[in-house]
Amino acid sequence: MTLDYKNPNDWGKSPLTDRALRLEQFKAENPEEWAAMIEADIEALSTPIFESEDYPPFTGTEFLATHSNIDDHPYSAAFGQFLGNGIDPDIANILAFGSKRFDLISDDFDDPIRQLATRIYSRFSEMGYWSKVPESNDDINYDHIPY
Repeated sequence: MTLDYKNPNDWGKSPLTDRALRLEQFKAENPEEWAAMIEADIEALSTPIFESEDYPPFTGTEFLATHSNIDDHPYSAAFGQFLGNGIDPDIANILAFGSKRFDLISDDFDDPIRQLATRIYSRFSEMGYWSKVPESNDDINYDHIPY
């Protein structure tokens, strides 16, 4: 049985079916945009994860589960500051890589955790924490690590 997005009897059977019908409708009504979306997906899938700048190479929860301490984290000072102030490990990991995703903490600007994360992030930014990444452990300038 094939689904027809114009057939009203096909809608409302389940959220999964409705999602498939919306995609079919979008594909039929916007073929150029659909082709562009497919090309973008193919390009994103062909980029190795470690080369992608959009996502850290691991999640914070995964990192904590596989490492005995945070010193192995590429941005251990920031990761430790965010973790130590009660921020979820996955959000702390994203923030530690220099991403300003405070909306993941809360949409409320008056949220105390979000304000604290913003202050920590601003302090690291002012010190140029993300602009000076060491190539190896031998290149670490311990005078530059902001605490």
